[in-house]
Amino acid sequence: MALPSLPPIQRSWMRCQARGLDPATPPQTGPVNIAAWSHLQTLARSSIEDLYQLSEHPGFAVVICDEQATIIDVAGDSTILSLAQQSGIGYGISLLEEVAGTNAVDLALREALPYQTSGDEHYCNWLQPFSLAAAPIFSPDGRALGALAILTRAEMQHPYALGMVIAAAQALHNQLRAERLLNEANDQLSELYATLDSINEGLIFVGPNGEIRRLSRRVASILDINVRSAAGRPLVSVIPPPPAISTALQELTTLDEQEVIWQTRSGPQAVMCSVRPVWDRSRRYLGSVITLRPAESVRQLVQQVVGARATFTFRDIIGQSEAMRQALRQARLAAAGRGPVLLRGEGGVGKEIFAQAIHNASNRAGGPFVRVACAAIPRQLLDSELFGVESSEHQAGRPGKLELAHGGVLYLEAIDALSFDQQTNLLRAIEMGRVIRSGGKRPIPIDVRLIVTGHDLEQLVQEGRFRADLYARLSAFTIDIPPLRRRGDDVLLLANHMVQRLSEQLGRPIALAPDALAALHSYPWPGNVRELEVVLEQTVQTTAKSVLTVHDLPPAIARHTTPLAMADNPRLAEAHALSERDAIVRAVRSAGGRLSRAATLLGISRATLWRKITRYQISRDELRA
Repeated sequence: MALPSLPPIQRSWMRCQARGLDPATPPQTGPVNIAAWSHLQTLARSSIEDLYQLSEHPGFAVVICDEQATIIDVAGDSTILSLAQQSGIGYGISLLEEVAGTNAVDLALREALPYQTSGDEHYCNWLQPFSLAAAPIFSPDGRALGALAILTRAEMQHPYALGMVIAAAQALHNQLRAERLLNEANDQLSELYATLDSINEGLIFVGPNGEIRRLSRRVASILDINVRSAAGRPLVSVIPPPPAISTALQELTTLDEQEVIWQTRSGPQAVMCSVRPVWDRSRRYLGSVITLRPAESVRQLVQQVVGARATFTFRDIIGQSEAMRQALRQARLAAAGRGPVLLRGEGGVGKEIFAQAIHNASNRAGGPFVRVACAAIPRQLLDSELFGVESSEHQAGRPGKLELAHGGVLYLEAIDALSFDQQTNLLRAIEMGRVIRSGGKRPIPIDVRLIVTGHDLEQLVQEGRFRADLYARLSAFTIDIPPLRRRGDDVLLLANHMVQRLSEQLGRPIALAPDALAALHSYPWPGNVRELEVVLEQTVQTTAKSVLTVHDLPPAIARHTTPLAMADNPRLAEAHALSERDAIVRAVRSAGGRLSRAATLLGISRATLWRKITRYQISRDELRA
């Protein structure tokens, strides 16, 4: 016969025999978990007292054991207590099967069911004079906390002892469950009140008769009212609500994010408000929740959200050279893909613009774009920055950038700044699709696409300072962005575009003279596009002239001027023509259509201005402001 089909008592005897346990083994002490039991003993005193009262009858005693089957309390009739003491039964004695053999307490905890053992059913001799009826005690989440048992002499075994101990254990479980529910309800209420007082929004709960049932402290600063004196009073007597709010409250309808004016003691206050009616399951109206946010905070929130997203697209990348077209072709292929992207290039070539453009052209465009400058963060802080910090009693938890980029792109700038251990953790997060915060153990699922930059990663792999498997992962799409000195006439297009943008920002016409364009074209630009942008901004800011010549440029750039004729370089002539035409249009518009004033702004004569308008075929409609 298979062992599991045998009765539990018989299986227990077989285990004891297989273990070689001597029935004559005396009682042994076990570890007492009195601290874990103290709360339960205090809470359940009323339930246990019922058994104590029963134990006052001759021959009965109540035994309480912890989850390790160690006796932590024995109380009852003095006669049975004296007999139990003579047999060695008392505080600290272990009733585990391994040391006490077959008994009801161990079976109750082992099988999670009530049991009764009597006389010869006990394996060890010192328990055979007694009868034990035991039932396990469970916490609300189903964990065994210990056991309750009734102890009598074997010949005085009570037929209802098992039923009584089951009822007492169940009553104790119910009491624990009720306490858990009450504590949870109190905790939730405290959390709710704490949340109401901590969030930036103001909340007012209006009862079915228009009285204020609850309001957060934030309401006091938004509507300039006293929170304590307002509770319980009609809303209209505390502060008359705007018509839109009154209508929603009267008609029990929903109002979505509408700007209304509240007449406060300090004057009219513009507030973004929502109203939500609250119903119970039987569709009985319980009241309405009014949420309030200052209009300014809403605008700031929108700005923060917009500022956290990628703003550049492929349309913002200017360049027509073959090297740049090749980089753009690779970038568009990467945008249609799903794997990580490695951007290579010198500093200032526009790697982040490429990263944002790839993100906005991909199927993750609606997700976040999170940037981390790895080289700008101390290595000891990079772990928490990337992977987050698990909350503990000493510090508050916070998500890392990998979590924040869930559903979008994480742009890691200078990934070679990561330590070897950080590279390992990053590789594990990519492969497993989940991250574990620093100091934590729980895995958090993530769905993140990586776009990274790094300096000479191949060399670092050869030197053993960068993981080869991580590099293989990151280089699914590799894009080489050419430096500005290898992009030919792109510098002219970029210069014209940047000057046009600066003209719009400053509200005055700006153009580049042919000699200035020639100098910009000849300069090698070690700082690439970033250096070009800085030079033009500084040049425009330090002069009020509308037409910038080579003499307005920094000396280091002006020295590179070459006698480059526009006729020999069609791109140079085209860039100058576009820049000059745009400057003329802006000058005439800013002068209100007066050509004399526009000529003065441009530093040319009225006749010269008229000839250029004719040459560039500028229509009257274009010159109108």
